[in-house]
Amino acid sequence: MDKVELRKHLLEKRNSLSREEVLSASESIIREIDALIKKNKSIVLLGFMPLGNEIDLRALYKKILAGYYKENFDIDIILGLPRVCGKEMRFFKIDSLDNLEKSKFGIMEPRLNSEEIIAKNAHVMVPLIGLDKDKRRLGFGGGFYDKYFGKHKDNKLYGLAYDFQINIDFEVNEYDIAMDHIFMAKVG
Repeated sequence: MDKVELRKHLLEKRNSLSREEVLSASESIIREIDALIKKNKSIVLLGFMPLGNEIDLRALYKKILAGYYKENFDIDIILGLPRVCGKEMRFFKIDSLDNLEKSKFGIMEPRLNSEEIIAKNAHVMVPLIGLDKDKRRLGFGGGFYDKYFGKHKDNKLYGLAYDFQINIDFEVNEYDIAMDHIFMAKVG
């Protein structure tokens, strides 16, 4: 199956998930990210806002922004989200989820007046449509993550996936980035 057909098939499967399945899977992955955060005294966490039935990390973002980790564990966290700027993606610091705006892709993004984060030694939660056996990512096809992390290599990339999105067979190219780790949730 070529990438276009594979994306369509996997998106149909993801879009067929119930809201309860998405929330349950998201909570499972948030518990894993919570454990990752607690292993650090200071962390730059780069996430994403969900599109459709992607893993939803907003509950985690709210905990971070409310100061939960600072107050209870003395952990300093910088939270960033991506924004597409022309043909490239950039990350911006987030102080509130209320300071986001909808992009042309329908994704909530930081406003341009936010402080930019140049990713280095960050823990990056990466949305995806699929992963091959070598943890190479199949995205939407725009290449935004591949291009950004092809340039900014000193980061840990975590692919957030449902169980049906892993070990997918597809033809990779030199730009398809590999994840360092997978946080996977079973559904169904």
